Amino acid sequence: MWNIDAVLSFVGQMLAFGGGGAVVAYLLFQFLGKTWIENKFAERLEQVRHQQSLELQRLRVEIDALLTGAIRLQEKEFAVLPEAWAKLDEAHGLVAWLASPLQQYADVDRMNTEQLEELLASTELTTSQKNDVRTSREKGKTYQEIIFWHRLHKVRRAFGELQTYVARNGIFLPAHLKENFTKVADMLWSALVSIEVGHEAKDWKMKREGWKKIKEESEPLYKAIEAEIHARLQSHGRKPDASN
Repeated sequence: MWNIDAVLSFVGQMLAFGGGGAVVAYLLFQFLGKTWIENKFAERLEQVRHQQSLELQRLRVEIDALLTGAIRLQEKEFAVLPEAWAKLDEAHGLVAWLASPLQQYADVDRMNTEQLEELLASTELTTSQKNDVRTSREKGKTYQEIIFWHRLHKVRRAFGELQTYVARNGIFLPAHLKENFTKVADMLWSALVSIEVGHEAKDWKMKREGWKKIKEESEPLYKAIEAEIHARLQSHGRKPDASN
């Protein structure tokens, strides 16, 4: 069997004697024999095929990893979007409810003792707050004041849940959508502050400002977020076209 050093030495001698490429190839063929050349060619071809196979396998692993990651991210987004929307819908609705100029309260001034007790029993008022209503000379005003703070607490809790959920899961939302969630939360908070401060200061103009912020600022963005979430959920849920 010929080794590569012997072959190179032979080729060098042929070139030294002035042999052209065709002459060298012919003499090389005669020198080594057809079988040896075919075997070397086959070995080299097998090496190339092996290298290509390894590269294809590496690329396949990378592509599979990318696809798996993309699918998992899409699945997480598909789960986060409805929950994020539910919390935004609740928070926005409650802030709007508290900001609305048309607040409804039970008319406790017209109730007899039995009716008042039934009403108080159905509320979440504390024992001391119930006693404040019972003993007040202006039961209606006292009741409304207490109920306002209960409503405010409910709104704050829903708003806090929205903020916490978006902070924890915003990484799974598209950047533009997360930004809109942050913007609408800031608008809701601004409206909530106007309502609370306006109520404490008996400044009805400030309270109306809170309602204006809801109608003119947060509500258009709220609807835009709804449309974007709807579109993304439809896109995620759409089955691939079998004809493609």
